[in-house]
Amino acid sequence: MSRTVFRRWAAAAILAGLMAQASSGAEVDPCTKFKWDVSRELAVMQQTPQVLAAAVKPGASVPEVKIGTLYALQLADQAGVTFIASPAKSHASDGATAGIVHFRTGKAGRYRVSITDGHWIDIVDGADLLKSEDFQGHVGCARPSKIVEFVLPAKRVLALQLSGSNGAAVVIAITAVDGKPAN
Repeated sequence: MSRTVFRRWAAAAILAGLMAQASSGAEVDPCTKFKWDVSRELAVMQQTPQVLAAAVKPGASVPEVKIGTLYALQLADQAGVTFIASPAKSHASDGATAGIVHFRTGKAGRYRVSITDGHWIDIVDGADLLKSEDFQGHVGCARPSKIVEFVLPAKRVLALQLSGSNGAAVVIAITAVDGKPAN
């Protein structure tokens, strides 16, 4: 092989290697593939979560979470959880975990619940389940891996119920879609 051919081959190999490095660095973050603008949810999910034990039954001991704050909820064996309202989708697999927390809305509007796993998400107003508007999830995006959107009433204390998936803990955040909720 002549020196000129070798140099061209070596230059092409180096260029190909540099291009491969550049393209791997430019791969799209899977957390940017949601169909909604989830910049608010992604920002909250970067916070350090506050650890909190979810309740296993309705009552005064149900902890309250704040909108716009990240939590690592400790869950219990679902068989030992008494729900406020039966989950809209029943998941009673072996090892399923569940829990209940409260939160307060400010103004009426769209809110999103973002979590790091596949737990079923229900929001309860009094004794009634509120229907979700939409949901998304992306493989490869760990924080969040699932987002469910609800239209919620103003100035209410609502219950958030998680059920049907394994895992002793889940990282979770509730965000107001249309801006910071008025209190």
